[in-house]
Amino acid sequence: MKKLLLILLLLFIPNIMYGEEIPPRGRGYSLTRETNPIYFGYMEDYGAKLKEALDKSHMFRLRYMGASYEFFITRDGQIKNMVISTSQGKYFNRKVKEIILSVPPLPFRDGMNVDEMLFRVYLGYELDDLIKVSIGYNLLYDQNIFHIMVTTSK
Repeated sequence: MKKLLLILLLLFIPNIMYGEEIPPRGRGYSLTRETNPIYFGYMEDYGAKLKEALDKSHMFRLRYMGASYEFFITRDGQIKNMVISTSQGKYFNRKVKEIILSVPPLPFRDGMNVDEMLFRVYLGYELDDLIKVSIGYNLLYDQNIFHIMVTTSK
């Protein structure tokens, strides 16, 4: 009986040990590569794919134009409930949405202990090329929201 309990305990320990929790809400908590390497890496990789698609897009663009969408990503990498968050105009909004939908999100990594995540993705044309990731809180959905800001100067 003791051996059975020990085996069951050992089977569950890896799931507990390798899981990563989302930082709690509040001042002083942030999402960083050091504190949350799994979530941070996932968001950076997804942001890099979005940046590549934005750089390759052949659309009319002016400096300081950008739009953002909020949506959920499920554990298996599906996008659902996509809504505009920051609008730039019908043409630009449509093109940004097409870029986001053309880049399939990655399936969640081992250690991401959630079934779905709320994202706000901003794509825009600025003076700098950057991918910035952060975490906040969305009162409408009453849950954490993961921000990915992708800008390009091309």
